[in-house]
Amino acid sequence: MLKRKPYLTLFIIMFPISAYSADIAGFNEICNIYTEAQNSSMSREQISDYIQNNIQARVQSVDALDAHGAVFQLEPANRYSIFKKSAEISLKHSWYCDAVKNFMK
Repeated sequence: MLKRKPYLTLFIIMFPISAYSADIAGFNEICNIYTEAQNSSMSREQISDYIQNNIQARVQSVDALDAHGAVFQLEPANRYSIFKKSAEISLKHSWYCDAVKNFMK
């Protein structure tokens, strides 16, 4: 008779929850980084470096990182709407960030 391994069951149950939590944290952390940059007195070049460095250091969600990187291949007018839609697809609920919207246009 096979013994059940409770840790395996727990992993299977918890992995989707933790991945979802990482995605929420990732998109929200990107919003936080852009908000910090928006509220700073840095130059445009410093802001760009600040955003890139902090996203690399602070964001763990692959979905959020992929979406953020991909939108910069688009025309500026389309960036925020595509990033927002990516967040909403990943999170399965509405998402909005004024600071990201302001910087991506």
